[in-house]
Amino acid sequence: MNEDTELEGRLRRAAELFDPVPESLLRVARGAYAFRTADAELADLTFDSLAGPAPVRGGAQPRLLTFDGPGVSIDLEITPSGAGGRVVGQVMPAQQATVEVRGAAPRTVTTDGLGRFVIGDVPPGPFSVRCRAGDAAFTTEWVTV
Repeated sequence: MNEDTELEGRLRRAAELFDPVPESLLRVARGAYAFRTADAELADLTFDSLAGPAPVRGGAQPRLLTFDGPGVSIDLEITPSGAGGRVVGQVMPAQQATVEVRGAAPRTVTTDGLGRFVIGDVPPGPFSVRCRAGDAAFTTEWVTV
């Protein structure tokens, strides 16, 4: 354990002893956190191209992801470009849906009748996708451009 870690531990113990967080505030915080996606389930990641073997060719390869939500799935292709990236996707079964990319520069688009969409200039860093298709609503885990 280095000196910084030891000092941080001592400071945390002192804060807990001399200025503890009120239990009522912790209950409110837990409730607010649980309510953050009351209208959207967390989709299951069922495919990630980074989970397999590394690509043979050089250069920036697009990352392919598939998320399964309640009765709906979404395929994403994330292509790095310049100082960010581009997200191309499709909602399946094919239908019109609202897709929101949440992150440093949130954007919302409506898919075409085949469930397709493109969002360019997504800034580098983490983002997640919220999808509303019919009665279904889900949110993906955070991924990085």
